[in-house]
Amino acid sequence: MDLGIALPILANIDVKDQLQIAIKAEELGFKSVWASDHIVIPKEWKGRFSDIFPDPFIILTAISQNTKKIKIGTSAIILPYRNPIIVAKMCSTLDHFCDGRLTCTVAPGWMKEEFDILNISYDGRIDKTVEYIKVLKSLWEDDPTDFKGNFYSFNDVSFQPKPIQKHLPVWMGGNHEKAIQRSIDYADGWQPIWFSSDELEIKMKYLKQYAEEKERNLDNFSISLRNRIRITQKSDKNSEHPPTALIGEKNEVYDKILSYRRLDIKEVVLDFITPDKEEIIETLEILGNELIPEL
Repeated sequence: MDLGIALPILANIDVKDQLQIAIKAEELGFKSVWASDHIVIPKEWKGRFSDIFPDPFIILTAISQNTKKIKIGTSAIILPYRNPIIVAKMCSTLDHFCDGRLTCTVAPGWMKEEFDILNISYDGRIDKTVEYIKVLKSLWEDDPTDFKGNFYSFNDVSFQPKPIQKHLPVWMGGNHEKAIQRSIDYADGWQPIWFSSDELEIKMKYLKQYAEEKERNLDNFSISLRNRIRITQKSDKNSEHPPTALIGEKNEVYDKILSYRRLDIKEVVLDFITPDKEEIIETLEILGNELIPEL
């Protein structure tokens, strides 16, 4: 099992800080770095949600040019409010700059107010997400490309450059069983958030059962959990944070992370909840020097 990081999306962590954190993560042996996605924060969510969201494609391009081996990914692109043909072009170009290190995690989105501001219909976003994944894969893998869908159709289209990866992975974000179904039916992996190891084990049983029903081979299917982390000076037992979060004294956090190993998942992606850059760097150093060698 590997450890990755999600770029912090809290106030006081600016864009250049995010780049420095990604570079530090590679130096310390973390295997992946992920960029989140929202374009605007509606007033209804101000103060109740994260604060800063650089464009994921641009920040990942910057990271790709300042690192050599760490995997990079979106976590998760809200696919239905973007043109999938343009997304396909951005990802295929980025895959060249990062020498084939890209994973594209997508999700249908949940914040209706943001869809309204972007003048995009909230209804139908699930159907769009499914079709847009098919568009991405068609453009990346076929030449020339034909596609017929409810939202996009084209014939005999040339699309270059293709990604460096012959099969650029698309993962599905989301916690609901419907998201698990979409990941099995249309994607190459599943990236949920905020599950304890016990909760994830239950979800994985459902995933394996559904995959068996669909005769889907899971040998090349990835499961990557994203969860919140903060190392504190005292136990997290009376914290306002849910017990599923990776929060508490160092050994308590280690035990929570190590508990996922029995599930044989690909990685745990750490989502920092502190707005302090120095604390994030310190946490990276602790985990990189003490925990990653055990994994």
